[in-house]
Amino acid sequence: MIQSFFLTLTLLGSEWVLVLLVLLSVLSLSLILERGYFYRKSSNGLIEFRDVIRKNIQENTLADALDIAHRRKEIAPVPDLETEMTVVLLEHLNNHHKKISRSALEDLASDAMSRARLKWEKYLTILATIGANTPFLGLLGTVLGIIRAFHDLSAEGAQGATGVSSGIAEALVATAVGLFVAIPAVVGYNFYSKKIKSSLTEADAQKNYIIGSLLKD
Repeated sequence: MIQSFFLTLTLLGSEWVLVLLVLLSVLSLSLILERGYFYRKSSNGLIEFRDVIRKNIQENTLADALDIAHRRKEIAPVPDLETEMTVVLLEHLNNHHKKISRSALEDLASDAMSRARLKWEKYLTILATIGANTPFLGLLGTVLGIIRAFHDLSAEGAQGATGVSSGIAEALVATAVGLFVAIPAVVGYNFYSKKIKSSLTEADAQKNYIIGSLLKD
C-alpha cells in the first residue's frame, strides 16, 4: 500500500517540482530586490553623516552632533547600523561624561548595533536556504521525470522507446531550472553578507572614534 502510494506520487513526474522552483525563483528575486532597496536607502547620506559627526566632535560641539544624530534617526526611512549607536553614545557621554566607563559604553553601542543588524540580516536566511536547496529540488525533479519515463517505457514496450528520450530530456530541465534559481540567490546572499560585514566594520570604527575622542582616560 505504501509502495503504491509513493509510486503514484513519483509518477506525477517533475511538473510539480518545476512549479515549486518557479515560485521559489519569484520569491528569491523579490527578496534580492527588497534587500537591495533597503541597503540603498539605509546607506543614503551615511558618509556625510559620519563626517559631520566627526567634525562636531573635533570642534567639541557635542550638542550639535547629538541634534544631527536625532534628526537623522527621525527622518531615516530605514535604519542603518550607525545612527542609533551614535545617538546612544552621544546621549550618555553628554549626560554622564566622566561617570560612565568605557566598557559600559561599548556594551551600549553593541546593543544598538546588534538590534540594527537584525533588521539588516532579515530575509538573508531565506535567500541562503533557496540557494542551497534548489539544486537538490531540481535533481529531485529530474529523478522523478526519469522514473516516469521508464515507467512509461515498461508500460508501452518498444513503442514507447522514443518517448523515453524526450521524457528524460524534459526531466533534465528540472536540474537546469534548479541551478538557474540557486545561482542568483547565492550571489545575492554572498553580496549582501559582505555588505553587512563591511558596514559593521565602518560602524565599529565610528563607535571607537566617538568613544576614544570623548572619553579621555
